[in-house]
Amino acid sequence: MMNDLSFVIIGKNAEWSIARLLESVLARAPSHLSTEIIYVDSASTDRTIEIVSQYPATIIQLSPDYPLCASAGRFIGSRYASGKYIFFLDSDMELTDGWLQRALKELDNEPQLGVITGIVVDTDRALKADEIAPIDYSSYSEARLTDIKYAGGAAIFRGSVLNQVGTWNPHIISDEETELCLRIRHGGYRVVRLEYPVTRHFDPAHLEISALLGRRKRRLYLGCGQTIRCFLNDRLLLPYLAERGYGLLGLAAALLGIGSIVLSVALNSAVWCLGFLGLLTIVILADSIRTRSISLPFFHLFHRALILEGTIKGFLMRPYRRDEYHGKVTIIRTIH
Repeated sequence: MMNDLSFVIIGKNAEWSIARLLESVLARAPSHLSTEIIYVDSASTDRTIEIVSQYPATIIQLSPDYPLCASAGRFIGSRYASGKYIFFLDSDMELTDGWLQRALKELDNEPQLGVITGIVVDTDRALKADEIAPIDYSSYSEARLTDIKYAGGAAIFRGSVLNQVGTWNPHIISDEETELCLRIRHGGYRVVRLEYPVTRHFDPAHLEISALLGRRKRRLYLGCGQTIRCFLNDRLLLPYLAERGYGLLGLAAALLGIGSIVLSVALNSAVWCLGFLGLLTIVILADSIRTRSISLPFFHLFHRALILEGTIKGFLMRPYRRDEYHGKVTIIRTIH
């Protein structure tokens, strides 16, 4: 039996946020549509499953015996979803008011819309409830559609489009939205953003070295390199590099630096090294002026270095097809 709308929620150790998201989904799911909620859990070790069990949701759990990532959860969720439309959400989100009805109307009216997302309101998860500023919905009264390259973690996908171009690649650890949306766009469908808040995203502040190192520990810089490797013999390689090849900018800078050292040694002249250092200094000064900060340029350089490292590591990983996912799946509960 096909539903009108499937909510596919992914999460891991989400006891701090999952109830808030599920409450918002139940409160805002259109009552005139047939809907289902599917929660895909990445081997949580806290009370997440216990909490989700209190809600009318199918619960699927992935085993830690196979690499876990967001795309794996969405891949499994899409396989079990029966909706005409599939709304993917992350467990650290909260569905806002008014977006869903507008988005479904746009999907019904325009068959070429393959994916629709909205404005994600990032909110520091450290804030208390009374410290969170309310969303001024009145400023979005004339929300319009904007064509975009890719959607983030909160987006509705047309089920028939996923069947046509292929669903999520469960092996890509990060940047998986870009890879899928690129295939969708080159399949002749639009990826759009309805300029209206779709979710709050509760996330820690990112302008900290610890946040970057945390992303590195979770291997979230590998996706670009993995996707390049997957697209090596594909017509989508050049479009992907044109859109997401920023990971290679650090490689170009590193090669330029190495080249300057080699030339300086070979020609017994420090001018090449000094030239590279001068260029690097200009880049840092320009970024300092742009950001009006002395420390941020060095933060950005460190971030670029981590992206470069992850891109190289991801490229060296063996690529797998979607049908080669062999992770163990446990159906904890099914809600019909």
